[in-house]
Amino acid sequence: MKRLLAACLLASCVPSQQELRAPVRSRIDAELRLPTVQRLGGPEFDVARALQQPINADMAVAIAIANSPRLAASMDALGIAGGDLASALGLGPLDVTGALRFGTGHEYEVDAVQNLLGLVAMPRRRAAARAELRAVQADAIATALRLAARVKIAFADLLAAQQEVELRQTAFDAADIAATLRERMRAAGNTTDLAVARDRDAREQARIDLARAEADVERAREKINALLGLTGDQTKWLASGTLRELPAQAPALDDLQHVSVSASLDLMAALARSKAAANRAGAERLSAFLPEFGLGVSAMDRDGDVEVGPAVRIGIPLFDQRSGARARADAELQQRQHELEATAVELRAEARAARITALAAYAEARHLHDIVLPLRQQIVDETLLHYNAMDADPFQLIVARRDLADAGHQYLDALRRYSNAMAEVDALRAGVALGMPAVSPGGRDVDHP
Repeated sequence: MKRLLAACLLASCVPSQQELRAPVRSRIDAELRLPTVQRLGGPEFDVARALQQPINADMAVAIAIANSPRLAASMDALGIAGGDLASALGLGPLDVTGALRFGTGHEYEVDAVQNLLGLVAMPRRRAAARAELRAVQADAIATALRLAARVKIAFADLLAAQQEVELRQTAFDAADIAATLRERMRAAGNTTDLAVARDRDAREQARIDLARAEADVERAREKINALLGLTGDQTKWLASGTLRELPAQAPALDDLQHVSVSASLDLMAALARSKAAANRAGAERLSAFLPEFGLGVSAMDRDGDVEVGPAVRIGIPLFDQRSGARARADAELQQRQHELEATAVELRAEARAARITALAAYAEARHLHDIVLPLRQQIVDETLLHYNAMDADPFQLIVARRDLADAGHQYLDALRRYSNAMAEVDALRAGVALGMPAVSPGGRDVDHP
């Protein structure tokens, strides 16, 4: 009996934060291979110092892992799950009741009863709590990996937006030169008002496009600020780098669906929550038939004559068979099973869509890079030769350069979409689907920035 009580006391101890976070930190470190932070149990990472230099995508991910309040909240959920686990393994308080009676003499009675229903229901409660802890750990890992993927995508959008500004500036300069030249020709009486109006209109449209591109850069920066958890002077960082060039070969993605299902942390968490719900439903069914069962000792003093004996307490579900609690547990079990099925269906669809998106973006970018851009450059070169031979007017050269810049816009956009699609593919291979909603410890969907 002493050994049993000692085991129960040890089992009900709350796991330490280090014990809870160790497997999470290990998986995050293995997947990202980036500096971690004290908040995750790793070495100190100086965010302020990192922001003093221009940052690239990898450094942005490191800062996000170090500084994101959303990730910190997900890690805090481990402590909640650890507390729930300790609560599930406890026996509950010792119930002590006493009575004192006066009459011709005096009489007092003391009963000390320990509820042992926890021992009977402990396997179910323990299994449910441990499954819930596994689900929360999977959620925390998924939150970190999903955050890293979203930072990479947002950073690629920022780099593309910065390069887009350069292209729009080139287009505006060409339109401005054309409009200025046309205005000079009109002043000399060598063109019409219609031609002047058209070139002015093209210049103003280029001005609008440039302003929109500059605003896109600022919007992209704010999205990164939200992901990295930056405010105030921290938002004055600079970005370095450009989008990676297109690889020589299209990516091999035929195994993406199988790999993403096998590695999925979302499926792992959904399966664990389904098992937890099944065990909670089993515990509720037990409580419906035996709501209370306790053993202890009873002592009674009748005018100095002390009597001691065993005490037994049994709950009889005569008027309360916990029908509401059992119905809720059964409904939760059905909900979790349906969520597991939905997660599997959505994951497979997302993997197929990611494969289609990545291959289509690669094909488009490859076609623009290998065929359209060289053709547009050839047109510019040939037009320049004709212009030098006085066989083409300057406006034809300006239009040719404008068309080349337009092809550059298309290639940059295709390259950005390919980069983002491959970030999603990498996330799927690591075990997270970016289209999946994050789940709170209580099982409710929560939004992420």
